[in-house]
Amino acid sequence: MTPEDLQICRSITAALTSPDRDSINYLFLEPVDPAYFPTYLDIVKRPMDLKTLGENLEDGTYTTREDFYKDCQLIFDNAVAFNKGRADSSFVVGLAKKMSTAFERERKKAEKRSVASSFEADNASLSSASVRKKTSIKLKIKRNSLGSSSSSKAAGMDEAESKNAEDSAPTAQIFSKNKIKLSSKQDTDNSTTSVASSGAKKIKLKLNRGKQLPEGVVANTTITTNPTPKPESSTPTTSKTVSLESYTKIAPMNSCRTAQCYKTLSGLKRRQVSNCKWFLKPVSDAKLVKDYRAKIECPMDLGTISSKLDKNQYPSVAHFVLDLRRVFSNCLQYNTSVNDSFRPIVMECLNVAEDLLTYFVAKNEQSKRSVYPSLLYCWEECIQIIHTLTDVINPDDAYQTAHYFLHPVQFFCGGSFPENYLDKVSNPMDLGTIVQKLITGCYDSPSGFVSDCRLVIENCKSYYNEVNEESQFMLARANRLKEAMDPLLEKLLKFDQSAKGAAAKENAGSKCMVIKKPEKKFLKEIMTELRATEYTDRQAKITEMATAHFERPVDTNHFPDYLDYVENPMDLETVDSKIEQDAYITPEDFEFDVSLIFKNCERYNTPKNNMHMVALGKYTAKTFRKLFSTKMRLLERGGSVVKHPLLPTAANREVSSTLGKAIGGKKRPPSPSQEERSSKRVSIKIPPRTASKSVCSASAGGKLAGGKKAARQSGKKMSASPSKLTIDLNAPVPMHVAIASIKESYPGRRQGKDLDGWELECLKFLKQLLKHPWISAERPKYIFHAPVDIIFPEIREAYIAKIKNPMDLTTAEAKLLQGVYQSADEFVSDIALIFSNALTFNREGYEMGEPMSCAYYEASTHLLKYSRWLSLEVLQSFLIDSSSSPVVNGCATEWDLTIQNREVARKEMEDIVFNEHIEKTEAGDKLSWSESECEKLLKSLKHTSDIKHMTYFIDMSFPADYTAIISKPIAWIFCQEKLRERRYNTIGDIVADLRLIFSNALKYNDRVRSVSKISQMAYDSAIHMSQKLEQAIDRMLLSVSDRIGREKIDMITLHREMEAKERAEEEQLKAQWEKDNPSATVEVRTKFRIQRTHRKRTTDFEFPFYDEEDENEESHDDSLRNAKAIFEKQQKERAKMNAISLSVGIHVAECLRQRADAKAWACRMAYKLHLQRKKNEVKMNAGRESSENASAKSGGDFVLTAMKATGRKQVKISMSKPMPKKTKRKSCLSSL
Repeated sequence: MTPEDLQICRSITAALTSPDRDSINYLFLEPVDPAYFPTYLDIVKRPMDLKTLGENLEDGTYTTREDFYKDCQLIFDNAVAFNKGRADSSFVVGLAKKMSTAFERERKKAEKRSVASSFEADNASLSSASVRKKTSIKLKIKRNSLGSSSSSKAAGMDEAESKNAEDSAPTAQIFSKNKIKLSSKQDTDNSTTSVASSGAKKIKLKLNRGKQLPEGVVANTTITTNPTPKPESSTPTTSKTVSLESYTKIAPMNSCRTAQCYKTLSGLKRRQVSNCKWFLKPVSDAKLVKDYRAKIECPMDLGTISSKLDKNQYPSVAHFVLDLRRVFSNCLQYNTSVNDSFRPIVMECLNVAEDLLTYFVAKNEQSKRSVYPSLLYCWEECIQIIHTLTDVINPDDAYQTAHYFLHPVQFFCGGSFPENYLDKVSNPMDLGTIVQKLITGCYDSPSGFVSDCRLVIENCKSYYNEVNEESQFMLARANRLKEAMDPLLEKLLKFDQSAKGAAAKENAGSKCMVIKKPEKKFLKEIMTELRATEYTDRQAKITEMATAHFERPVDTNHFPDYLDYVENPMDLETVDSKIEQDAYITPEDFEFDVSLIFKNCERYNTPKNNMHMVALGKYTAKTFRKLFSTKMRLLERGGSVVKHPLLPTAANREVSSTLGKAIGGKKRPPSPSQEERSSKRVSIKIPPRTASKSVCSASAGGKLAGGKKAARQSGKKMSASPSKLTIDLNAPVPMHVAIASIKESYPGRRQGKDLDGWELECLKFLKQLLKHPWISAERPKYIFHAPVDIIFPEIREAYIAKIKNPMDLTTAEAKLLQGVYQSADEFVSDIALIFSNALTFNREGYEMGEPMSCAYYEASTHLLKYSRWLSLEVLQSFLIDSSSSPVVNGCATEWDLTIQNREVARKEMEDIVFNEHIEKTEAGDKLSWSESECEKLLKSLKHTSDIKHMTYFIDMSFPADYTAIISKPIAWIFCQEKLRERRYNTIGDIVADLRLIFSNALKYNDRVRSVSKISQMAYDSAIHMSQKLEQAIDRMLLSVSDRIGREKIDMITLHREMEAKERAEEEQLKAQWEKDNPSATVEVRTKFRIQRTHRKRTTDFEFPFYDEEDENEESHDDSLRNAKAIFEKQQKERAKMNAISLSVGIHVAECLRQRADAKAWACRMAYKLHLQRKKNEVKMNAGRESSENASAKSGGDFVLTAMKATGRKQVKISMSKPMPKKTKRKSCLSSL
C-alpha cells in the first residue's frame, strides 16, 4: 500500500472512531463477544470490527486500499445480516446503515483531499520549474459547447493564422516571468489538455468541464459566457448565439437597473396573482422531481429570482431576463401532454412579463442599444406551431406522434446517446430545445426556427436509415409529424416575407403597455394605515408602533458604517415628500421605495445580530405587502377604496368603534386576539424621543434625505460623538430596553464559552432557571428580569423604602459574566435575594388580600424553593460536606451549597412526587402529564447507548432457583405493561418497581459472580443502570415537583380571581340598585334583603329549568311566551333525564347479569375443584393403607419369629365397645 493510500485509510478509521460519532459507533468499536450471542459465528463467517480493522491496517495486512474498504464495509454488513429480523436488536440495523453511509462520505472526502494535495504539489513543482527555466506554457482548451470548428485548418486557417489566433488568446500571469496562454482550439482528446514547455517533456492536466460531446458535434446549448468568434460565411445563420458577457459589458447591473428588475418582478406577481402561484417556488413534489430534473437542465422559479436579486448575484439585466424567461420555457418544455392546461397560463404570464420588461427596463435605458436579448417578433406564432405539433395523435394507437421528439435523445436512452448516433447526426435537435431557444431569444429570424424544426425530422431519418421494425416505427411517426409541420412552417415563412410580417416586425419594438398613475389620496391612505400598524415582540410581549423607527433618515454620525451596508437609503418622510411632489409614476415605484426601507433595515441589522429590528422590519414589510396588494386589487377591480381598515391596527379599532357608535348607539369593545387571550402582555407606551436620545436608533431602517450629502450636512448640526443609551426615569420603559441598559452598565462582560469551573455551572443554573414557565423570556408571567423601579416607576418610592438591596436576574447574570462573584455561594445568594425581596415587598399586600401582591408573594415562595432545588442539583459537583452549616427546607431565603442541604432537598422533593397520585386515563386515550412522566422514566432506561446493559433486564427468563432467592421477580417489560394497563396508583410505585429490578439483579448475581463471567457482567450492568435510574429520577423529581407546586398556586390564584370577580359583580349590582333607588327607605332595603334570602333549594345537581322572578315588568304576551319557552325547555330536559336514567338502568342490569353469570361460573369451577380434590384424597388414602399393611405384615413376621425363638406366646387383646366412626365435614362453598 502506498503512503497516500495508507494516509487515506488512517483518516477514514479516525473519522469512524471519532467521539463525535459515539452515538452510532459504540457497537462496532470492539469485537462481538460470543458469550453474549452464541449463534453469532453460525451466521457471520468472518467477524470484523473497527479495532481489528485499525490493527490490520497498521500491521500491513492490506496491500491495497480496496481491501481495506471491503473489510470496513464488512463490519456493517455483518451487523445487518445478524440483527435483521430480530425484534430485540432491530435498532442495530439502523446504526449499521448510518455507519455505512458515514464510511462512504468519509471515503470520498479523504480521496478528494488526497487528489487536491497531489494536484497542488504538481502545480508547485511545475511553477518552480517554470521560474527556473523562464519558459512559457500554452494550454489548449477544447470548447465543444461553443460550436467551434474541429481544428484551425478545418476553419480555413493556415499555420500562421493559427499561431496568430493562439497569440491573441487571453493570457494569465503566473508570478512575473511565466505566462499561460489559453486557446479555444479543439483537440482530439476530449478529456485532457496538453501543457508543453520549452523542453521535450509534456504534461497532461485533466480539466473537469462536465459532459463533453464527441468531436464534430455541435451542442444544443446556445447561451455562452465566452463565445468564440465565428468565421464569416455567406450562408445565412439559422440561430444566433446569445453572449451574456457582451451584455454585461454594455449594461452591467447597477442600483437603478436592480430597482427596475424588482419592479418588473413585483408587477408580474401582482398582475398575475392566480397564475404566478405555480412559479413562486421550485418543483419539490417527490413524484415529479426525478423526472423534472432529467428533462429540465436549468430549473428556475420566481422565488429564486427574487433571492438572487436580494444577494446581487446578477451581473447584468440580461442574466435576470434569462432566468425570468426560463421559468416559463421550463414549464412549456416539461408539460407536453395533449391540450395541456399550463399552456395558456404560461403564454399569459410571458406576455405580461415581456410588456413589463419593455416598460421598466428597456424604456428607462438612455442608450438605444438593447440591454437584453429580444424575442422573435412572431414568437407567439412559433409557440403555437409547437403546440399544434404536440397535439398531433397517431391514428393507430391514439398516442402523441411527437412523443419521441419532445426531449433530447439522451433522455430516452438513459442519459447518453445511442451507439453510432453522433456519427450519423451532426447536430442533435428536439422540440423542447427549440422552445427553450425560442423563449430565451436565440433566434434572429423565423428561418432559424424553421431550420431547427426541419432538423428534428432530418436527424430521425439520418439515424434510422436501415430497414428494420424499429426504423419503420420511428420513420412513420417522423413522416406523420412532417406532414403536419410543413404547411405550418410554409405559412410562417410566407408571413415573414409579406408586408404584413414586415409591419409586425417594425411594430414589435415600439409596443409598450400603459400603467395608470396612482393618485395622491390613494397612496396617503396606504401610508396612514401602515403607520397605524402595531408590532408585539414575541419574547418580551412589548407592543409598539411598527413604523416608529423608520420615520426619519438615519444619522450617520451615530451610525458611521451605515452607508457601507446600505447603498440607497430610504425612509417614510422621504416617501411622503415624493408623494407630495407627485414623483411616483407607477404603483410599482411607490411599492419599491417603501419595501426598500425594510430591506435596508434587514441588510444593516442582520450582520450586527440585531434580531429584534430584523424581525420588526420583516413584519412591517409583510404587513405592507398585504396592505398594498389588497388596496391595488380593489382599485383595479373598479371598486372604491373601502373606508374601514383592513388590518388589526390601532387606527382600525378606533374607526371600528366610531362605526359602532353610529350604528348601534353603543361602543363595542374590540375582541381580544388569540394571543391576548392566551397570555397577558405588558403593553408599555414609549414616549417620543429625539434622534440623539433614541434607544433603538441602532436599528437603522430609514434613509438620509439627499443621500451621503445630506448625511454630511446633518453631521454639522449634531455632535460627532454617538449618543449613549439613556432611559427616561419618569416614564415606563420596555423590558428589553431596560435589560440592554443594565448590560451596558457592566462593561467587559465575558462570553459564556470563556467561563469555566463553578462560573460555568452557575451560568448553566441561571439559563435553566430562565427556562421556568413563569419567568421565561418568551412569555413571562412574573417579571424578575429588570429592576422593579424601572419597569414599574409608579411604585419606585415605596419599593426603595422597603427594599435596601435590590436585585434582578439580568444584573446577576451581568455580574457573573464580569467576574464580580468570588464563589458560587455568592451568586446563589443573589438569586435567592431576588425572590426574597419580592416576598418582603408584597407581604403586606398579601395579608390584605390584594390580588397582585398575593400572586407575586405565592409565586416568589415557590420560586425560592425551586431555585434551592435547582442550584443544589446543578452545582452538586461543588457541594461541600459541612455538618456545621444550617440545614434548611421549605421557603428558605438563604441556603449553603452543602451535601446535607441536597439530601434534605431530595427528601423534600420525594415526599411531594412519590405521594402524588397518577391521573389515570382510559386505555387508548392520550396519556395524562403524570403518566407521561412515568413513561419518560421508563424510556430513559432503554436508550440506545445503554441497550447493551439493559439486555439483562428488559424481558428476563428467570433461572430455576431465582424465585428461591428473589421474593418478587420483575423486569422492565412488566413495568411497562402495568403502566399501560393503568395499574400504578402513585409515581412512587413505579419508581419502587424500577429500583427493585436492579436490586434483585445485584442480590442474585452477587453470590456467583466470582465464578461466572455472565453473572459478573450482569452485576456490573445492574450497578451502571441503577446509577442511570437515579439520575433520571433526579431529573423527574425536579420537573414534577415544580409542576405540582405551580399547579397548586395557579389553582389558588384562579379561585382568588373568581372570588374577586363575584365581589365586583355584587358591588356593581349594589351600586346600580342604589342609583335606581336614590330615595329608598329602610323598609325598601329590608324588602331587598328578603328577596335575596329566597333562594332555590339546594340539590345534588342543578335543574336548568327553575323559574326565577324577573325584576322587570312584562306584558301578558311576553309572560305567555316566556312560560311556553320554559315549559318546552323543561320537557326537553325531562326527556334527556329519562334517556339518561334508562341508559343507566340498562347498564346496571347488564352489570348485575354479568355478575350473576360470573358467580355461577365460580360455583361450577369450585364444585369441579371439590370433586377433583376428593378423587385425589381417595387415591392418597388407598396408597397409604396399602403401604401400612405391607409394613405391618413384614413387621409381624419378624416379631413372631423372635417370640418362637425365645419360647414366648402371643397375647391377643380386643375392645369391649366399638370405636365411633369419624365423619368428614363437607366443604362449604359459601366463601366463594
